[in-house]
Amino acid sequence: MAGLTMEQHTFLQALMALAVMREDEARTMHAEIMSGAGAGAGGAGGFESFWGQIKSALGFLDLDVCRVKYPEDDQLYIGIVNKSGGESAKLATKLTPEQIALFRVVLDEILRDDTNAEHGVDMISAINATQLWGATQGEGGAAAGGLGALSQAQTQSVQNMSKMDKEATLKMLCRDKWLFRGEDEAGHLKLGVRAFLELKEFLLDEAPPAAKKRWDKML
Repeated sequence: MAGLTMEQHTFLQALMALAVMREDEARTMHAEIMSGAGAGAGGAGGFESFWGQIKSALGFLDLDVCRVKYPEDDQLYIGIVNKSGGESAKLATKLTPEQIALFRVVLDEILRDDTNAEHGVDMISAINATQLWGATQGEGGAAAGGLGALSQAQTQSVQNMSKMDKEATLKMLCRDKWLFRGEDEAGHLKLGVRAFLELKEFLLDEAPPAAKKRWDKML
């Protein structure tokens, strides 16, 4: 990418591979890259300038490097964000249409009320919700919140997914940090840090009252 140094290209490639990383780890990686190149890290200001230049260069590709404080651990994270298209487009780079639809159903369940937003939903409830949600759509209803109403074909595709496929998709969404699975016995699903980075505006628009107030202060 024109205008970036070799060190910045190295940093960008690592960040793109991970999609999102804790800021303290990004600062450590920056220091190691600069040290390996025989240059000083330049302190905190050096890091801000370093990734600020990457951020500017990515703007020409409708990408951005954003920072967010993740509510689950109060840590700062940085990640690459797709600025073009709607919320569904931001998910479409890797997921199939039915996997995106499944994520949307689980997202609706998490945003249903403040209890779910704070404590999450358990895996079984999330999977069961895909069947109930489909029935609601079949009656002409629309899911509360969500990334927009699914088409009948998308709704049917989610219902046709096997339980094993749904479990595998939810695990993949956790691995890719769109969702976060708690360490409690039920393994409650919460929003992952990548969801807060990519879907920030949507989440603040659709969050229940207490969650919106809490997230607005952090995001």
